[in-house]
Amino acid sequence: MRKLYAIATAALLFAGCSAHYKFWDISQFDINPIALDDKEEVKVIYTSQGPGNNEDLEYFIHLIVVSQKTGDTVNVLTTINNGFEEDAADRIYNFFNESNPMAKLVHEDLKHVTSIEELNAVKVDLSGIRKVARDPEFDHLARNNYPSIIGWIGTTGDSIDLQGQ
Repeated sequence: MRKLYAIATAALLFAGCSAHYKFWDISQFDINPIALDDKEEVKVIYTSQGPGNNEDLEYFIHLIVVSQKTGDTVNVLTTINNGFEEDAADRIYNFFNESNPMAKLVHEDLKHVTSIEELNAVKVDLSGIRKVARDPEFDHLARNNYPSIIGWIGTTGDSIDLQGQ
């Protein structure tokens, strides 16, 4: 059964890799800023991917993850196409909320930031993004009633320690 889950998950993960993107308005998602804790461990079971690299932060990428802490399924909206590989379905990642320094580095153009203090002071504002990338072929997976949260998926090995500890 576990092998079947892994195969199904891998299929779902890469289901969104086609070039038939359309967009949903963010109002389709029930945003809950406490749906996941910062650095909470998750497994990715679906990603919409998205057209291009989204440098101008025009839309969100839609991920569906399962919390390894609670077992809850949650939609994660992020601005970066993580480029998940085939083994992503077997890996455990961490969710980083909008105030986490890693998410700030991913979501903002920080060329002007020259110090840890400046990075800590950055306020991420993604409220102007109204579109969420979708592949209509997989709307049966992506259209759901799971709580949604905005953030980034990575690993704690990716994180930086701003406190120097």
